[in-house]
Amino acid sequence: MNFSDFSFWWILLLYAIPFFAIRYVGKSLKLWRDELDTIGLAVMSLMLFLNASRSSFAIFIVEIVFNYFMVRLMLKRRGNGAKLIAAIVIITDIAILAYLKYLTFFAEDVVGIVVPGFKNNWEQGFPLPIFQQIPPGVSFYTFQMVAFVVDSLRPKYKKPIAFLDYINFIAFFPQIVAGPIERRADLLPQIQSFQFKFTAENFELGLRWLSLGFFMKLVLADNIAPYINLQETANPWIVWFFAYLFTLRIYFDFAGYSFMALGVARILGVKLTVNFLAPYTSVSIQEFWRRWHITLNNWFRDYVFLPLMGSKKQLAAFFLFITFTLSGFWHGAAWNFIIWGAYHGGLLLLLRYTGRPFQRLMGKGKQVSRFQFFSWALTFGSVTLGCLFFMDTDILRLLSKLRTIVTPWAYSLSNLGEFLSSYSLNEGAVLIVTLLLANAVLFMEHLAVWQKRKFEYELLLLPWVSRVLLGLTILFAANQPSEFIYFEF
Repeated sequence: MNFSDFSFWWILLLYAIPFFAIRYVGKSLKLWRDELDTIGLAVMSLMLFLNASRSSFAIFIVEIVFNYFMVRLMLKRRGNGAKLIAAIVIITDIAILAYLKYLTFFAEDVVGIVVPGFKNNWEQGFPLPIFQQIPPGVSFYTFQMVAFVVDSLRPKYKKPIAFLDYINFIAFFPQIVAGPIERRADLLPQIQSFQFKFTAENFELGLRWLSLGFFMKLVLADNIAPYINLQETANPWIVWFFAYLFTLRIYFDFAGYSFMALGVARILGVKLTVNFLAPYTSVSIQEFWRRWHITLNNWFRDYVFLPLMGSKKQLAAFFLFITFTLSGFWHGAAWNFIIWGAYHGGLLLLLRYTGRPFQRLMGKGKQVSRFQFFSWALTFGSVTLGCLFFMDTDILRLLSKLRTIVTPWAYSLSNLGEFLSSYSLNEGAVLIVTLLLANAVLFMEHLAVWQKRKFEYELLLLPWVSRVLLGLTILFAANQPSEFIYFEF
C-alpha cells in the first residue's frame, strides 16, 4: 500500500468508521461474533489492494484462489503426491511472475540480441497482454505464497486452514505490496487468532514506527530524490555524489515503507518482521546482508541457496554467487540488476577468501577501532559503488560512468569546481539540511550499535524522539512525494 498516498488513508477511514460503529453496536447487543473480525480484516485488505492497483488485484484474486485450493489438496496427500502438487503450484506461481515481470526483458534484451529484428516485432504476434510495468506487489506476495507451499509440506503443518485465514495471511494490507515477506510460522498464528484489540501499548508503539517511517520517506528519501540525475556521466565527483545520494535514498525509502507497515500492523495488534536493522552500520558486506531486506534474504537462503547446495558444501561459494545473482534479477528485469546481484555475490566471495588476511593486516585485536573504521568505510563504499549498478538501467550509460570513476585525471579541480557550483543557494541549503538530518539518523543508529543496546532503532523509537520526528515531518516533508522504489519490483 502506498502509505504516502492520501487515498489510502481516506479509504481506510471511510471503511473503518462505519465498520467499527457497527461492531460497537453488535458488541453492545452481544450479537457480534469473533469471526466477523476476520471478515472485516479481509474486506479491508482487499478494498485497499483494489484501490492500489486494479490489474494487480485481478491477478491476485486468481492466484490466491488457485493457491488455496491446491494447498488444501496438497495437505490431504502424503509423500510424492504432496510434493507433485507443491511443484505444480510453485511452477505456476513463478511462471505467472515471469510472465508479468520478465517477458519483455527476455524478448527484447535476451532473444532480441541474438535474433535480428525480433526486438521490434515480437509484440505484434504475441497472443497475450503485455505488461510494460509489473503490477504492484506481485513479486512480494508470490514469494510469500511459494514459501507457504514449501513450509506446508512439513508434517507438523498438515492441519487445513480456513480460506479467510489464508486470504488474511497473504493479503494483510500493511505488507502485501512491498513486504516484509512473512513466513507461515510467524504470521499465520497471529492471523488465525486475530481480533481487533486496540491497546494503548500497541497504539503508542505503532505511532512511533509510523513517525520514523514517515520521516525517513517524506523528509529524507523524497527530499533527496530530486537531486539525483542519472544523465551525468563525465564528472566523477558528481557520479560518486549521486551514487551516495541514491544509497541514502533507497534505504530511507524502503526502510521508511517497512517501518510504516510495522506501525500500521502493530496498531492492529499484529507483529510483523523487522525488515531492516541499521544496515549502514555494517562493518562487512556479510553483515550488511544480515541487516538489509532481511525477509527477502532469508527467503533466498532457505528456498534457493540451501536446496541448491544440498550436501555439496564444497560448492557453497558457487551456489552463494548464483543465489545473489538471482536475487539481483528478482529486483528488476534488466541487466543492471543481474550485474548488481553478481557484484554483491562476488563481494561475499572476496570477503570469504580475503577476510582473515585483511584482519591480520589491520591488526585486529590490537587496534579494534582502526580495524572497524576501515571495515565500515570499505563496506559503505562498496555498497555505494553497487548502487551505481542498481540505479541505472541504461547499460551503455552505466559503462560510461564506470570508465569515468576509474580515470584518475578525471578527478580534476575543474570538475570539482563544476560539482560545487552546480547548485543554486536555495538548492544547496535544502540539500545540506536534508543530508544533516539523514546523517543524524544514521548516527543514532551507529550510537545504538556502539552502546550495544538491545535494538538498533531503540534511540529513534524513544517517545520524545518520535514526537520530534513527527514535528520535523510536518515542517520538512517534500512537496512532491516520489514513488516508493520497491513498488517497481
